[in-house]
Amino acid sequence: MKIAKSSIPTLICFLVIALSACQEEQRESPTRGSLTIITSEDIFPVIDLQVKDFSRVYEEVKITHLASSTRDAIVQLLNDSVKLIVSPREFNDEEKKVIAENDLDVSTTKIAYDAIAVIVNKKNGLEKITVADLKRILTGDMKRWTDVKGSNLSSAIIIAMGDANSGVQEYLRTRIAGSADLSTAMLPCATTDEILSVVSSRPNAIGFVGISWLTHASDNIRVLDIGDPNFKRDSTSTVLEYFPPHQAHIYRNYYPLSRTIYIYTHKAGRGVALGFSSFAAGIEGQKIIVKNGLVPATMPVRLVQLNQQ
Repeated sequence: MKIAKSSIPTLICFLVIALSACQEEQRESPTRGSLTIITSEDIFPVIDLQVKDFSRVYEEVKITHLASSTRDAIVQLLNDSVKLIVSPREFNDEEKKVIAENDLDVSTTKIAYDAIAVIVNKKNGLEKITVADLKRILTGDMKRWTDVKGSNLSSAIIIAMGDANSGVQEYLRTRIAGSADLSTAMLPCATTDEILSVVSSRPNAIGFVGISWLTHASDNIRVLDIGDPNFKRDSTSTVLEYFPPHQAHIYRNYYPLSRTIYIYTHKAGRGVALGFSSFAAGIEGQKIIVKNGLVPATMPVRLVQLNQQ
């Protein structure tokens, strides 16, 4: 069969395009290609270490790692703007409805157990606090430090935390505040670094941060022990115990302000999104979780004796 001369350039062009597309598909693999990841800002440090280690091991991977609010990260994923996000919470009912109605190809990988640390300036004599008193502070029922047992201050309480779309504020509204409105003494901070700076410089401030940020805290910041009668090591005990956000207490569910970290992927295919998810949930990724104070979700946990609670 003869091919008309006028159709030959078109045929060659089509073959070149098809070959180019095939080569592009071949270049993309779990350990070769590019990926943009959005991580909730309040858990960014530990995930960034995983990203850097994954990129070091697999030199043909190029990852752009961005920090944003939890809410924005989820919106970007569901809008198909990115293939992978890391979030410190599950999808809410509204987000689950969007996934179901649009039949979105979303996969979930649980990679770690995290916690919210409550921090104060060391000029504040407070060392421990109950969840009940945290609720009173967050909802404005306690406005001055004289109302808080253990504090030596008399000034007004200033609350430093992320805005309404941040993972920390979303968690505290659900876990502690419930349906109550938050205090007007709230000082919304754009970043966790800003929260640390506020608490470090203002003796009357109280802040709430993800525990992977504690290595960034200055020496004049104290992490509070938290007490809740529903979280205790001995179910028969009537004495209220207070626990710091140590790995053992998070793992055993003694620390009251714990949460789970998830990787969510959308249309991950066989590309870098799949590779990074596997790495973060694998041995090397879980070692990074452990070294940075969080609890691994996919690997066995070995508890060590703590010198304090």
